[in-house]
Parts: sequence; C-alpha cells; structure tokens
Amino acid sequence: MLHYSAVNSLQIPQAVAERNDIERAGDTAIVMITLQKPTSDAPLNAVPADVTGSARSLMGERKTLAFKRVESSGSIYSLAPVVIEDEQTLTFDLNVRATDGRATRPLQFNQTFYTR
Repeated sequence: MLHYSAVNSLQIPQAVAERNDIERAGDTAIVMITLQKPTSDAPLNAVPADVTGSARSLMGERKTLAFKRVESSGSIYSLAPVVIEDEQTLTFDLNVRATDGRATRPLQFNQTFYTR
C-alpha cells in the first residue's frame, strides 16, 4: 500500500519539523511517501523504500526531487522539499521501489499549493 501527501511546510508543527530536519518556509512544500506491506503480524507494516522523481509545473518547468528516508516510532517516510509559488499546481511523477528490490511502483498525482 502506498500513501502520499504534499503540504506547505508551514503546516508541519515546529517540533516535528525540527525532529525531522525540515525547513519551514511559506515557499516550500514537503512531499511525503510511505510504503506499507501487510504481514502476518500487522496489516500495515512500514517498508523502507527508495523514491525518485520530479515535480512539473503547468508551464512544463521540471524540478528533480531529493528524497531522504526518516524512521520514527515504527514508521518509515521518504521526504523531499520542493519550492512552490502561490496558487501553483504541480504534477508529481515518482517511482517508489521497496529496498528489497521486489517491485517498483510508479506514482503520479497533482497538488495545488498556497504560500500564505
């Protein structure tokens, strides 16, 4: 199971941002990806993943994303910052691969951001 979200970094509480080395700024969004796989012990078991990809504006400008893995309290996230403009819609084109190399899943989604 693949979970994703992208939010303005100001929506992340200060303590959480500090704990995960996230810079909070109105012109920066954070893309969050979590890969989970059911096991006999738990229905949603976090799985380490390598995430690559880019964000594309409606005008075609492409920004390569640099994901870093964060592990906390049994959860594993891949996080990447991206510079945004007010009322900007970005299309995210990502590849999520479990670190065991078994499967790569493409992921594409759109998100509109606001800087204020």
